[in-house]
Amino acid sequence: MYTAPENRVSPPNASVLPGRSEFDAERVDRAAALVSVTNRVEAADVPDLLAAAGKVIGRLATPETVLRVAASNADSIWLFSRRGRSRAEGFVSMLLLTAAGRSALFDGRLNLLDPQPEYLVSQHQKPAAIYIWASYTPGLLAAGLSRVMDRFDSPHYAQADIISTSFTVRGHRAMVRRGFEQGVWHEGRFLDGFYMVPRAPATLAERLPRYATHDRVLRPTGIRVVNGFDDMMRIAAVRSAVFIGEQACPFDEEFDGNDLAATHLLAFVDNEPAGCMRLRFFGDFAKLERLAVRKEYRRSTTAFSLVRASVALCRDKGFRRIYGHAREDYLPFWQHFGFRLKENGAPFAFSDHLFVEMVDEIEPPAGALSLADDPYRLIRPEGSWHVPGPLELSAARSTTVVPN
Repeated sequence: MYTAPENRVSPPNASVLPGRSEFDAERVDRAAALVSVTNRVEAADVPDLLAAAGKVIGRLATPETVLRVAASNADSIWLFSRRGRSRAEGFVSMLLLTAAGRSALFDGRLNLLDPQPEYLVSQHQKPAAIYIWASYTPGLLAAGLSRVMDRFDSPHYAQADIISTSFTVRGHRAMVRRGFEQGVWHEGRFLDGFYMVPRAPATLAERLPRYATHDRVLRPTGIRVVNGFDDMMRIAAVRSAVFIGEQACPFDEEFDGNDLAATHLLAFVDNEPAGCMRLRFFGDFAKLERLAVRKEYRRSTTAFSLVRASVALCRDKGFRRIYGHAREDYLPFWQHFGFRLKENGAPFAFSDHLFVEMVDEIEPPAGALSLADDPYRLIRPEGSWHVPGPLELSAARSTTVVPN
């Protein structure tokens, strides 16, 4: 609806907001009860609303354009009024975009003053993205925004990214405070003028570490770090099928006493355990071990994904060298990832196969774990350093320090 507004976007949903106290939540709920919200747009209301909003925001779309967008999808325009008032006093508007519209938004082809119909979804279609077009909810009216966003948390909309823009420092702070992430990657370019609440499975997967991509509902094919005994049972099942069942490896050689001193990655295909990898960490290097993929998944990319995820985890832990043993006939597979034969290393045998030593030099990212980190990050569960952990969430409870 506008091109360079002062940002006045409201919180997209409760899940992306910082925690509120029960008092704040109760106060907002009381205020929301005093606001009426509807997506039934009356043509007579639109010119006055746009005129009032334009004084604050700047240039907006014409009333005719707004009514056209509302007619194509009633969920695009929501009107606010205080209880007992007959005329709308505020609004929030969305562009519900197709996949092509999402791309057009990022590369500038979407006309924000007169959006092209082919970039907008009808009400029965699920959007690829929800762009907050304009929001004008002065004073008490802002309390009604949560009810609009409840609509966009429904299953029909829940997997669409929410996108906005901000052109002021104040707007930037509001975006970050309300859970938006600054910047969007689009076709190899980082667009820092956009803010996003990532919700689409593909978007979430792009932003997640390679070793934390599995979600039973949103991403049933992916990888996660093992943090419980149920997953250890899945690891044991995969390795038993591959190494004991197919390769006749003795049990005591396969389960060698190192499993409880290691980190394990578990790969899923449609929520079925498909493969695994074991990592052990030494003074200045990490060691990759026990790569196993079930026979029925060997035509998938599971093995490649497990290696890449393992390397990513080692980098994030700050390691610069990875070491491993490769069966001689599998060495080309590992060389695909940059591994090379260890200098002065001679082939050696165990479990009835001949192996060679291999190494790879890696570079940790800027955000690798270190002593400079916030202490809470270093007590998060293994492989979950990108999200708050149970112990930092416990910090919200009041604590009592007992003096010695």
